[in-house]
Amino acid sequence: MSIKEDHPVQLNTVSASFSDIDELTHNMAGWDTDWRQLEAGRPHNRIEAIAGQQTVLQQFLLSHSIHQLGKAPSQSVTFGFSDNQSQLNWNGREIDCPAMLNFNGESGYESVSRSDFCGVTVSFSKEKFSRIAERLELPATPLIDSSLPYLLSDENYALGEFRQHLHSLCESLHKAKAPKEHHFAMVELDEELPVRLLTALAESSGELCDQPLKVRQKGLRLAVEFIEANHQCNPGIPDICAATGLSWRSLDRAFKECFGIGPKRYLLNLRLTQVRRQLKSAPPRTKVVDIANDWGFWHMGDFAREYRKTFCESPSESLAR
Repeated sequence: MSIKEDHPVQLNTVSASFSDIDELTHNMAGWDTDWRQLEAGRPHNRIEAIAGQQTVLQQFLLSHSIHQLGKAPSQSVTFGFSDNQSQLNWNGREIDCPAMLNFNGESGYESVSRSDFCGVTVSFSKEKFSRIAERLELPATPLIDSSLPYLLSDENYALGEFRQHLHSLCESLHKAKAPKEHHFAMVELDEELPVRLLTALAESSGELCDQPLKVRQKGLRLAVEFIEANHQCNPGIPDICAATGLSWRSLDRAFKECFGIGPKRYLLNLRLTQVRRQLKSAPPRTKVVDIANDWGFWHMGDFAREYRKTFCESPSESLAR
């Protein structure tokens, strides 16, 4: 996979600390907010924002309790995810556990974040979000129109997993510096992240339907062929669904029926296998990062972790053999 160096993809990142609440909210582009500090003392607030072309992540660390009123950007679909230890009152409901917060109500939101609050918001382009949902044949979930938080208990494993991925992604994206890393970061933000959330929402809401067995089996063959032909490019789930005619749910079920894993894990394992083959046959002075980048792995920490989990050895150990 090659990246055109003369047209580098820009990944916009902002990291800043603010003691003044108005200064903090002024830097929340597109938001209509009124935040009021409730505790005495000099606050130490921090916002870290990462913007792709159609997705924006914002991570907040708020030292003092704050009364928050406002509306998210109207052109976006926005959700928030609180940290494990964070407490807040969301639209009159006290929350002391991880939750997904819906910022899309017409009347806006009102909350009281307690001291030492940490959370992440993710905003997707409405048009992009709707287009991906249509391609995946995922139903519209009533959660989008609800003002209630979605508590991430053990029963909501899919959304809990998404929250963990989101926090990890924030950390990873701030480290992206090279053009290739920027490219893969943009793909993750604008293509993979909305798919992850939509499928997690559908799985958690229980509003999924399957296509007949014969249709799933035919679609599975087409999916494997498509993945084998395009795995170096790391195709997204919408691309695989479009190539097979299967909905996301039927595609996921077909893979798990046959292989015991979902299509994304199947694709990931195939890419990891190809990396390992190249590492084991690579000439002297080959760098692990070069081969990993060629197969769409742009964050080496995540890549090394998945590699070791799959093969019980590090990439450098495979290269040395």
